[in-house]
Amino acid sequence: MEIYGNYDDDGIKIRFRDNTYEIIYPNRIWSHYPDTDKAVLLDHLIYITTIHLPLVFGDEELFYHTALPFFEPYLFKNLVMDFPSCAEVDVTNTSDLIRQFMNLKVQFEDIQVKFPQFDVQTNENSSMVALSFGKDSLLTYAVAEEIGLNPKIVYIVEPSMKYEEKHKTHLAENFYNEFGVKLHKIIHTVGQLRNYEYLNVAQTELGWGLQSTEYALEMLPLAYEYLTKYLLFGNEQSCGEYTYDKEGFINHPAYDQSHNWTVQISAMTQSLTNRNVWTVSLIEPLNDIAVMYVLQHRYPEIGKYEMSCFTETEAGRDTRWCHSCSVCGKMYLLLVAAGFDPKHVGFTKNMLSRVYRNYFSLFGGKKVHTYALTGLGYDEQLFAFYLASKRGNKSDLVLEFEESPIYEKAKEREEELFKIFFDIHKSITLPPDLFEKVSIIYKEEVESFEY
Repeated sequence: MEIYGNYDDDGIKIRFRDNTYEIIYPNRIWSHYPDTDKAVLLDHLIYITTIHLPLVFGDEELFYHTALPFFEPYLFKNLVMDFPSCAEVDVTNTSDLIRQFMNLKVQFEDIQVKFPQFDVQTNENSSMVALSFGKDSLLTYAVAEEIGLNPKIVYIVEPSMKYEEKHKTHLAENFYNEFGVKLHKIIHTVGQLRNYEYLNVAQTELGWGLQSTEYALEMLPLAYEYLTKYLLFGNEQSCGEYTYDKEGFINHPAYDQSHNWTVQISAMTQSLTNRNVWTVSLIEPLNDIAVMYVLQHRYPEIGKYEMSCFTETEAGRDTRWCHSCSVCGKMYLLLVAAGFDPKHVGFTKNMLSRVYRNYFSLFGGKKVHTYALTGLGYDEQLFAFYLASKRGNKSDLVLEFEESPIYEKAKEREEELFKIFFDIHKSITLPPDLFEKVSIIYKEEVESFEY
């Protein structure tokens, strides 16, 4: 297998099997980025977006017509740590993926590592949010704005998300009209290289595990243009959760979003920018229910733009919530648990009706994401249904919950569960000064929570 790549006036081009895939930047962003840094970025992004392909197609050799990336050992670890999650979704074995990857023969046309220039000084009070319009990135934006980090927003288009761009472009237009904040869109057809339908292969999660790492590096030209110090990712407290797979390997539902790996991403962005650009998560101290509460309670004008659904099926063609996935189920439940009307963010169906039972692991549902199967994921649903019950919600699943033995379990653990989901947890990604600023906000909000 051979991979080719180069950069031109618009961005990066990657060639694989007679097709070209692009990373295209808006307006002047790319032309202002130093050529030395463009070359470094090319070497890293071509590796990040294609290293999984031999595993997908069963090839034993891979030749890059580019140079060895400086952070190749980091990226190697990132992919390997994502194998258990891929194996679970793909119904394969982690050990088989490890064996296949360890035996892969990878060569580079140029083994001389390139080093960046990045000759600007970033501003202390500056940031950039990878905005997906999910609750985590919206709260990240709102908090960054409140504490004076003057956030700019960027959206990286994933072509495999069938209707996502349409809905988010509409949201971005309304967001701009209301707040005057421009969305910087990066065209990203290289995302097709992890789209199993496009590649005409069996369904697989391989390739998605380096997404956060990829996005952080792709944002560096914008950080250079706007002298941005902080790249802000919406990785809340539960992103550090894990289970064990059937072979006994630690299984992170999304390793690239874990706090330990965010620290490594920050090490990469700092090293590639003379320590000018850091990658952090302002919402790391909060768990999901608290994230939803703070967003909708303190920043309702921003919270109304929430879109967490991937809208990757026909059910999401005309609405930003497909009402046919466990993400929609979870977000609906968290809104009710936190005391808000789901219609405020565009829901049109009651996701706590009996027909949606299979989207909740608390009731033995099978159509759920890996996180819902972790201990924290179970407790989150347990406490969320308990809060919904305390608020007098009479939906089918809330009534079923009240009549089941798990209601008493939740009642017995009420104090413990409140502490877990509304405590302000320690952070390893945030510098002390930022942690102190966000903690003041979170403390005010936690103290205001009633049910």
